[in-house]
Amino acid sequence: MVKIKGELNGKVAIVTGGARGIGKAIVEKYIQEDAEVIIADILDQGQKLEEELGEQCYFYRIDLTKKKDIFEMVDEVYRKYGKIDILVNCAGVAKPMPTLKLSEELLDRVIDINLKAPIFCSQAVGKYMRKDGGGSIVNISSGNTQMINVGRTPYGITKGAINMLTKQLGAEWAMYNIKVNAIAPGWIRTEMVETPLKSGILDEKKILSVSPIGRFGKPNEIGNLACFLGSEKSNYIVGQVIFADGGWNLGIMPDGLDYIRENDKEGDF
Repeated sequence: MVKIKGELNGKVAIVTGGARGIGKAIVEKYIQEDAEVIIADILDQGQKLEEELGEQCYFYRIDLTKKKDIFEMVDEVYRKYGKIDILVNCAGVAKPMPTLKLSEELLDRVIDINLKAPIFCSQAVGKYMRKDGGGSIVNISSGNTQMINVGRTPYGITKGAINMLTKQLGAEWAMYNIKVNAIAPGWIRTEMVETPLKSGILDEKKILSVSPIGRFGKPNEIGNLACFLGSEKSNYIVGQVIFADGGWNLGIMPDGLDYIRENDKEGDF
């Protein structure tokens, strides 16, 4: 029986922050669709994931706050594989903090990882993509760029900047056949969400009360979208920020759907 080739067959992808959460789901989807994937992360989970996923996967331990290390990684990947087709800028950090208590050290760290790293990764990969005739860059933004979560000023402003970076690079690099787009996930059930849910910092009922779809997102749902944006099927999509949040950014009032549930019953038409 002939195996059907995956959507990303023959492509080489770098996924920053690919060791866990949404990044891991993207790595798994890309492997499933026959890409060669480099996990660029500082976490030990990246090594374990490489062992689980096999020879199509390679873990590259890196501190993404260091520009020099980013360019060295990309150069090494290019030497090893001869090309880079896809970059997914997924690595990110968030630490809730009232803005009046925000330290310069914390602000610098969030900016370094959430904003500067995607810029430098895009620069490092972009020079090769331009030389080789194109590629895809997928930035991971956040639903927080549309719906505000208080106490997350560094996270929110850096993800807002990612949206603008996506538009800027989309406009500048389309002429080189490099398409740049972003995904803005909503409430996705990852470790970063699961931990505060269990501790009571987040309230599941309150979150779902403003969700038209009425549930959390699954990491693989973001992985599927990242696969589409990395594939040839999305070649006419340029500089877009796609909200994958179950309708959260529509901005319904808490418990606002109760009116529909109570008044839109079968037999009332």
